[in-house]
Amino acid sequence: MKIIEKIQGNINEIQNIENYHIETVILKPEALKKAIQRVKSDHGNEYGIRIDRNDLPLHDGDILLNDGHNIVMIHTMAEEMIVITPEDIDQMGRIAHLLGNTHKPVKIKDGQIILERDPVVEKILVHNHIKYQIKEMTLNEPLSYADLSYE
Repeated sequence: MKIIEKIQGNINEIQNIENYHIETVILKPEALKKAIQRVKSDHGNEYGIRIDRNDLPLHDGDILLNDGHNIVMIHTMAEEMIVITPEDIDQMGRIAHLLGNTHKPVKIKDGQIILERDPVVEKILVHNHIKYQIKEMTLNEPLSYADLSYE
C-alpha cells in the first residue's frame, strides 16, 4: 500500500487533463478533516494518507499522486444538505442563534447557510417558519464548527 504524505495540487490546476489516466478516491465530507486514514480508489487500489495536520482540510479535487501520466485524486461524496437563504440580516441573526444551539457544523457561502440534513434542524426551521431547501451537494471542503479559539 502506497502512503501519501503530501497533497500534490488540485485537479483544477492541471492543464491537458485528457492526457492523464484518472483514478478517484471518494470521501465523505467529514473525512476531509482527517490527517491519517486508509482509502480505496475506484480501481480497487488502497492508499494510506498520512499528512501534516497543517495541510488540512483536504479538498474535492486534491491530487494524492501524480506521476505525469496517472493521477489519483479525491472526490467528495455528494450528500443531502439543508440550504437556508435568509431573507434579511435580522433573520440571519435569528437563524444563527437557533443553529448555534444545535452545535452543528455549517458552511456560510454567498449569503447561504449550508449544513447536513438533520430532522431535528428541519423541525426547528419549520417551527420557526424559516424557509429552506434540501439539495444534493458535493462540498469542496468540510463543514466547520465555530472557531472559539483566541490566538
